[in-house]
Amino acid sequence: MGQFDGKVLVVSGGARGIGAAAAKEFVHRGGRAVIGDINPEIGEETAAELGRDHAVFQHLDVRDPASCQAIVDTAVSRFGAVDCLVNSAIKMAPGPLADLPLENWQTVIDVGLTGTFLMTQTVGRRLLSEGRPGSVVNLSSMAGFQPYGASGAYSTVKSAVIMLGEHFAIEWARKGIRVNSVAPGHIETPLTAYLKDPEIKQARAGVTPLGRVGQTHDVTGAILFLLSDEASYVTGAHLVVDGGVTKSIFNHFPGRKWD
Repeated sequence: MGQFDGKVLVVSGGARGIGAAAAKEFVHRGGRAVIGDINPEIGEETAAELGRDHAVFQHLDVRDPASCQAIVDTAVSRFGAVDCLVNSAIKMAPGPLADLPLENWQTVIDVGLTGTFLMTQTVGRRLLSEGRPGSVVNLSSMAGFQPYGASGAYSTVKSAVIMLGEHFAIEWARKGIRVNSVAPGHIETPLTAYLKDPEIKQARAGVTPLGRVGQTHDVTGAILFLLSDEASYVTGAHLVVDGGVTKSIFNHFPGRKWD
């Protein structure tokens, strides 16, 4: 018997990266997944890899309430329910704040923050209407704890996503709907293509207490724990998966040593 037998997961930003990895692992553990993304080619490929009986792709623009509702409707019509949600959709529009166009600021907020709100609200409304428990995991970042210079609205959004999750968690706790966040560090994904450079990857590993750059499976393990019944007493929490980077500032001061 699988850990997620009979459970249905919706993933925003699920075509690739951490979102896709979470969908795949959820299915491998017995569940079924609806993969939402604006990229149909990659999304269809990811769903096909998992098989039609286990996964389906649905075009999803998280900025559009109707699109959010459509993917929930697809989950219900295709697999009979929705039990879990992973919010991993994000848009990068980097730049120093002094020169950042309003459009770039707003785009990241619309996708990363408002999109997380709309998807959580939509899934939550379905669960509340049916009196069903559920679990939501939002993708934050270590950049939500440490300002990432010249990243535009990214750090602001990733910080706000944590508070948004805590807010939902408190409002829905008595209904059995848990909402938590995962904050990855530097993880090898399509969004971190610079890690393909061996020198950059080695340098990143060198400043990480655990001595390596993270992989998607490091994050999916945390996500699936929070989605699972093993975390039934965990809500409003954030789990940092960064190899210790955000706690290691003193190690980087002159005169300090790792050993």
